[in-house]
Amino acid sequence: MKIAGEQHLPAPREQVWALFNDPERLSRLIPGCEKLEILGPDEYAGTINVGIASVKGVYSGKLKLEDKRAPEDRKMNVDGKGKQGFVRGSGTLDLEAKAPDETLVRYAGDVQIGGPLMQVGQRMIDSAAKMMLGQFFAAAEAELKAHAVGKVARQGILLNFWRYLVRLFRSFFRRD
Repeated sequence: MKIAGEQHLPAPREQVWALFNDPERLSRLIPGCEKLEILGPDEYAGTINVGIASVKGVYSGKLKLEDKRAPEDRKMNVDGKGKQGFVRGSGTLDLEAKAPDETLVRYAGDVQIGGPLMQVGQRMIDSAAKMMLGQFFAAAEAELKAHAVGKVARQGILLNFWRYLVRLFRSFFRRD
């Protein structure tokens, strides 16, 4: 499965890079993340609780960052598994300064999924992936805005889903 897209975040590129490289803050952005811990330089282990249609489960895995060029881009490899299947993939994340307080985040990746999770169907998995990415970026926007005024953003699955819907609605009226 191919995943690609772009999102605008209301912060300088250096702040977005710092957010994406802080495991404690990053763990609050990932939908369903129960744990994210450092294994070594640029290597993490985590646990995520995800449900897609009737297939729900806890997945454990590793994330390895490679070819980092701060604050521009990086490559990632992910490998995870749970009772409901496995996920393996690789991707890139590129940050482009669009204005002093705006960063364009471009992401692209290729993901392989197997096990009972595949029974859900490609369309359902694509929709779930897009929704999770939307929730992630909505949470990132809230975190960046709160951090700019010295606060910590409230996070939660329902709150981030609401933020995702608001961002989606606003994107229909956004002018580039």
